[in-house]
Amino acid sequence: MKYNDDFFKMEIIEGFAVESEMKHVWAAQLKVLSEIINICDKHNITYYADYGTLLGAVRHKGFVPWDDDIDICLKRADYMKLISILSKELPDFYSVNSCYTNVNHRQPFSSVGNFAVYPVPEYIQRQFYDCPYVVGVDIYPLDYMPYDDDMAMLQQSMYTIVYDMACRLDEIREQGEIQKYIENIEQICKVKLYDNDLLRNQLMKLYDNIASMYTEEESDRLTQFLRVAQIEEETFYYMKEWYDSTIKMKFMDMEINVPCGYHEILSTLYGDYTIPVIAASAHEYPFYKKQKLYN
Repeated sequence: MKYNDDFFKMEIIEGFAVESEMKHVWAAQLKVLSEIINICDKHNITYYADYGTLLGAVRHKGFVPWDDDIDICLKRADYMKLISILSKELPDFYSVNSCYTNVNHRQPFSSVGNFAVYPVPEYIQRQFYDCPYVVGVDIYPLDYMPYDDDMAMLQQSMYTIVYDMACRLDEIREQGEIQKYIENIEQICKVKLYDNDLLRNQLMKLYDNIASMYTEEESDRLTQFLRVAQIEEETFYYMKEWYDSTIKMKFMDMEINVPCGYHEILSTLYGDYTIPVIAASAHEYPFYKKQKLYN
């Protein structure tokens, strides 16, 4: 992908100042996304634009002006397939971050970066439009919820209990309650956990297993369990037919996959998504502010 000098100039979009620095970040992220899309196409894997990226594709034909990252999602089977092949398919300097590729990973989703750590070497920066930061794409799993509401609530409760322990593991250990928590989860989930350096990784894989308990045949809904656990949205779900197929939509100078039920999905996430509202991100904007601290 090639961009002329005008692309990287500061621009006011929807009343928001998109700095030149952010334009370089956008271009670098799009290159990472294009690599992932090529791999998905090669292996017949279906991905979907998600969160702000979905909103941007539908409403802006590109980035939401005040967004600084790219999000995609995949149904669980495709998610696991993609994670298993990314390291083999991507250039060597890329980083693949998930609990399946890095035992120190701490997020309930995965990501792909143009490099592993900051600072980024100059030869990598040159390949990513002189962007000096580690940038990438966040990848979220979509999982099925059972028809039966009571079973769905049980699944969500199990996920939340294990997720909570994984997040608070250091605190629980300092309080001397680690064995009590382990025994509780072992009893609830009928598993064996080992109190060692890999305990958090065991827990993360366990809550992924809980999330993937049900198949499409047993369900009429999809969800992202991390929303249930992090935002405490017990009733958060999508109807599975909203993801029955994809539509190609323009995103900057690319085309990306959008789920066929994008209107219903965006309405679930944002309400009346057609009216631009400059809203705070889930993380500090811009994300690379933290990287600058190490410069």
